[in-house]
Amino acid sequence: MIFKKLFEKYLYPSQMAKSVFHIDYLALWDDGVRGLIFDIDNTLAVFDTPKADDRTKALLKHLTKIGFSICFLSNNGKGRVIAFSEDFDYPHFWKSKKPRLLGLNKALDAMDMDASQVVIIGDQIFTDCFVGRRAGIYTILTRPIALRDEWQVKLKRMPERIVLKAYGKHRKKQS
Repeated sequence: MIFKKLFEKYLYPSQMAKSVFHIDYLALWDDGVRGLIFDIDNTLAVFDTPKADDRTKALLKHLTKIGFSICFLSNNGKGRVIAFSEDFDYPHFWKSKKPRLLGLNKALDAMDMDASQVVIIGDQIFTDCFVGRRAGIYTILTRPIALRDEWQVKLKRMPERIVLKAYGKHRKKQS
């Protein structure tokens, strides 16, 4: 029972999406969301791909035209995040140590927004969802773009399956 309550409070995403391309951004805008905080690796790009592909670039450009402020928040290193971010004029933070709140708070400050105005979008429960839920931010969990991951992420994918199974049962009960 304790795990169930902790899962619900801190680990369950607010929403799930197949990918960043399967999110209804206009509905988020209509709900008052003005900022999007994206994880990079396996959310916007495969973890070992230095740049965003054309489809991702077009999506981010479209979201900016709608009026969203965008920020990248990654646990990866400086070189990786800077290389990815070169094509964009968005705030970006590396070594953010998600699920710690320090990096997230820097992102919120850079966007000049509070938790009620933003959404965190990422592919990991124990980093992206957990930091967002701790801060009271709406979270969208996407499927990882690729099956390959860094070794430490692969280790987290196993317990994520347990959380996702519990989340599925929780959602079924809610309907």
